This record gives sequence, C-alpha cells and structure tokens, in this order.
Amino acid sequence: MATILVVDDRPANRQFVLSLLGYFGHRLLEAAGGVEALQIVRDERPALVITDIGMKGMDGYQFALHLRADPAVSPPRIIFLTATYFEAEARALAQACGVSRYITKPVEPQVLLEAIDAVLAEPAPPPGERLRPDEKLIDGYVRLMAAKVQQHVSGLEGPGTPTGERTPERTARLESANADLQAEVTRRQQAEEALRHANIRLSEQVVRDPLTGLFNRRYLEESLEREVARAKRSGTPLGIMMIDIDHFKRINDTFGHAAGDAVLAAVSRRMQSMTRVEDILCRYGGEEFVLVMTAASLDTIRERAEMLREGVRRLNIGFESQHIGRVTISVGIAVHPDHGETGSQAMEAADTALYRAKQSGRNRTMVASAARE
Repeated sequence: MATILVVDDRPANRQFVLSLLGYFGHRLLEAAGGVEALQIVRDERPALVITDIGMKGMDGYQFALHLRADPAVSPPRIIFLTATYFEAEARALAQACGVSRYITKPVEPQVLLEAIDAVLAEPAPPPGERLRPDEKLIDGYVRLMAAKVQQHVSGLEGPGTPTGERTPERTARLESANADLQAEVTRRQQAEEALRHANIRLSEQVVRDPLTGLFNRRYLEESLEREVARAKRSGTPLGIMMIDIDHFKRINDTFGHAAGDAVLAAVSRRMQSMTRVEDILCRYGGEEFVLVMTAASLDTIRERAEMLREGVRRLNIGFESQHIGRVTISVGIAVHPDHGETGSQAMEAADTALYRAKQSGRNRTMVASAARE
C-alpha cells in the first residue's frame, strides 16, 4: 500500500483516477493544482504523484521542477498525464523534469495500474539530486503545446462530418458503437466491483485486529503523523488517549484466556459505540488501546475519556457459563501540540499519564503534564 497524490484541476479527472486506485488499498490524496500539491507533498510525503501536465496556474511540469529544486523535499516519483496530441512534448518534458513516465489520455485503467506498479518498484529519486533543466528547451516545448491546443480547438469547431455521408447510416453506426461501449463499461464495472470487494477484504485484514475488529498498531503508526500534519495545517488540536483494562491479567488467570478475549471484544465494542466517526480507535497491544481524536480540545477529550470509562464500567460481562462481572479502564490523555510537537511525543505523554492513573488506584483519567518549553 502506497501513498499516492492525484493532481488535476478538473474534478472529474481526479475522481476517475481516485476511484480506480481506491480499489487497490492505496492511501490517496488529491489536489486541484500545483501550488496545493506542493504543500501536500511537503506535509504528507507521498511515494508517487500522478499529475496532469497542463493545468491552470502551475502546470504539471512546473510543479515537477519546483519539487526537484526544493532541498527540503524528498522528491516522490511522478507520472504525467497528457492529451494524446501532446505525446511528443510530454515525453520530452518528462525527461527534462526527471519524471518517471507519462500516460496519454483518455487513460486506460490497466495501462495506468501497470505504470503505477512499475514506477513504485523503481528506486525513489535521491533526496540530494537536483536537476538543471534547459529552460529554453522547456519553453520551446511549452510553446508547441500551446500551438497544438489552438489547433485542436479549431479542429473541434470546424466542419467535422463529410457532407456525403447519409444521416441514417451515421446514426446506425453511432448506435452500434454506443451499444458496444455500454456493454464494455458494464463488464468493466462488474469486474472492478468484484476486485474492489476482494481488495477491501484484504486491506481490512492488514489494518484490523482480528479479535476486536478495531484498527491495529500498524494502522495507528501509519496514520498518526498524517493526522498531526493535518492538525497543523488546520490549526486545530489533536487529542490522544491511552487506555488500559485494569487487572486484565487477573481476569486471564481466573477465567482463562478465552474469557479474556471475550472481555477484550466486549470492551472494544462498547468503546467503538461511543466514538465519533472521524476518531481512530486502535488496539495497541494486549489490553491497551489508543484513541486519536481530531479537532479535540483538552476539555473535549477529557469529557470523552470519562464517558468511555463510565461506559465500560457499566458493562456486565459473562463468558459461556462464567460470570466475569464488571471491568474498569484507566486512561491517560494528551493533546498535540500542548503535550508534544510530534505524534510520538504526544503518545509518550499520554502513556506517562496512563501510568500515573494506574499508580493512583486505576479506574480513573489522568491528563499529561504540559510539554517543556
């Protein structure tokens, strides 16, 4: 699974590529232009960028040159998308800009997917490698592209249909071609839908804990810094909650590990039912959980922690013929950036607060100490 940024100033074009790649479990980002895309690359560090070569404002080739000239950016691999009548210019610009390859539009799904697999298998461009493109050469190709655009528009506006062709014959051929196209579209949609469901199942197995159904530690590690970057861009706080089931070893020792699994599943279901759609609830390991809350102030996350603690305390758990009874949780909370500039620092602060909660008697919530200046 790779992080892929799709850049195009036409929403329909972006949506086509995003929908296609969504079937394959990639983490997808999108931008409507080169300037926005540059900021996303700096924050999100995608492995691959798929960009239209001609856009309003900053063109795709200008975007690629900016990336290659920025010493603070580890350059991603890039694929250009271009109209067929630009193919010669796109090939030259891709070479001049250090771009992996180009694909002509309308894009064939299989061609794009094969190109993505091939490009991602290549070594990433070295961070220190900076290009010195021939600006006059690039300007010449851009002028050729502008001239071809004018030619193409003029051709579309001109008389397209030979006068000798009879309308009924032309209509019949169009109807036949349209029927063939509709059949092909239906076939592809059915195949893509089946593939999408298969890939959803596979991706769920990769990022979900099989016992609780929650996200796993791998997903948390992949998501946390992304959420921190998003919080920085929006200027909103990010809440982190470390949660531990109290005396869980005693439950395992008394009732057996199968009963312990039942407790983990019951507690997970209760906490999941009390989280927001945008929250990320993960099983961190053993009887520990992590909840990441976007746009959550300290007061908000503390209130939610108490709701979770009380909600779990009200559970009355049984397993087969055994009555396990009630369980409690201890919670440590921290907020980025107050308790850490990075996601890992805020996690450490929440973990320290959890330790204090357990040392203070368990079944309580503790807030992390403020980060040192």
